[in-house]
Amino acid sequence: MKDGSDLTLIKEISYGNAEALSSVMDRYLDLVSRTSFRILCDREGSEYVTVKVFESLWHDVLEYDDSITLDMWLLRRTWIYSRIRIARRRILRIFGVNVDIFVNASPKAEDQDDYVTKQAWELYCRANMHMTPLQGVSYALVVLEELSHQEAAKITGMTVFRTEAAVRRAEEKIRHELKRYGKEEDYDRYNGFLRKVAEAMTDRKKLRNKVFAHLGLNI
Repeated sequence: MKDGSDLTLIKEISYGNAEALSSVMDRYLDLVSRTSFRILCDREGSEYVTVKVFESLWHDVLEYDDSITLDMWLLRRTWIYSRIRIARRRILRIFGVNVDIFVNASPKAEDQDDYVTKQAWELYCRANMHMTPLQGVSYALVVLEELSHQEAAKITGMTVFRTEAAVRRAEEKIRHELKRYGKEEDYDRYNGFLRKVAEAMTDRKKLRNKVFAHLGLNI
């Protein structure tokens, strides 16, 4: 179901209303930030993607597809820019530049043990390194963001069958990584934990300032 107020904000953005863009970020900045973070396991990369997504909304608002909801449109852009970031990472590796995503992540979750936090995310990110981009985004969307396979397929542009297969393969790789450390039985518990760990990691003020600075806007 479409949110009428979202459509109103899109219309205002098309008129060059920066306050409307700010309102969209109030609603969806956390969603874009945590999803890109889960796909990339890289805080710097996540910030880059988040800024690019909202910049693209401002610049490409006339391309907005109102057949889908705004949150789905933003997640589609999140996937596009995350995929570009993954390609960049692979090119850097070819030239001998190794991006240590474990150092760049270091997330924390309130009321959770810091050691378990880092251990869970390191295991997840190690498995993520062996996933295809489609497997990584499908797992992030379906398992961690808890979207349906149909919703995830709309975001990636893949079939539901391919999305389901990608989730299964990603799950196998995560279970394999857990098995290496004797923690395979903790799969469900770790997933519950991983859903919480990125909830409070978004530096909203920093990201807002970056978006408006890049767009040359004052608000």
